[in-house]
Amino acid sequence: MNSFPAPAKINLHLQVTRTLENGFHELDTSFAYVDVEDQLQIAPAETLTVTCSNPAFNGANNLVHQLLEALQQQYGITAGLSVHIDKRLPDQAGLGGGSSDAATALWVANIHWGLNLPVEELISFATPFGADIPCFLFGRASLAQGVGEKLTDYPAPLPEGVLLLAYPGIGLSTPAVFQSYDKHAENAGSLTHHDSADTIRGLSGRAIGHNDLEASACSISSEVERLLEQMRNLSERAWMSGSGSTCVALFDDHLQAESAASLLIEKKLATWMHIGKLLGEHPMQRRKIGA
Repeated sequence: MNSFPAPAKINLHLQVTRTLENGFHELDTSFAYVDVEDQLQIAPAETLTVTCSNPAFNGANNLVHQLLEALQQQYGITAGLSVHIDKRLPDQAGLGGGSSDAATALWVANIHWGLNLPVEELISFATPFGADIPCFLFGRASLAQGVGEKLTDYPAPLPEGVLLLAYPGIGLSTPAVFQSYDKHAENAGSLTHHDSADTIRGLSGRAIGHNDLEASACSISSEVERLLEQMRNLSERAWMSGSGSTCVALFDDHLQAESAASLLIEKKLATWMHIGKLLGEHPMQRRKIGA
């Protein structure tokens, strides 16, 4: 088996721009990758099998299995793949772990099965399975609109400094966070008009760390609320990624980040952390499939 990376992502900013009749939400958001990842062991096989270091994610319930099975059916693929996921990213954490696994597996299957579909077609195919999958297939730090499928290159340098990710030990359901957001009547008046993309896009470079979903996530989870409050006491720039529950802070150097991480552990506010850096390019971009 060959090993392939499935990195975490964070949202640099997130604005809800429109609520659709089907209950989905249009967003204006931005993505960058982080130097921490799941690892996928993938090899050719006669049938499709997906296993995971966390047995709860074995088999047909795994998003990787669902996506690859649908790819087989849509394009008449009779070959299989053997996929094993070494989970290193927490679940329901706002880091896109499951979506990243699915994107990497799709990337590899596209080559192994001889489809050689362009990225645009892969994104179109994968979007119904998860709004975060497109940002991983895009392969570069990006701005996203729609439900996450309308992607363009991030137009500015990524924030400098050392990144601290902190997970409070409890995951958050994305639908639950959005439902909480919708319940607040005041949000209806705060939605940015969906035709004002230029205004939003101009704001995105200046509003790193803005996330419309923070208040909703904090109303659901006191753990997230306490973690975010403490991280803002430790860093001038701290925010929640996606719909939570991981929180992000930027520091000038590793020593500051390590000191903050130690305090979060001492206060029992986080059960998983990573100190590292943002990546502007997906690590699969430089990877030759099969190498």
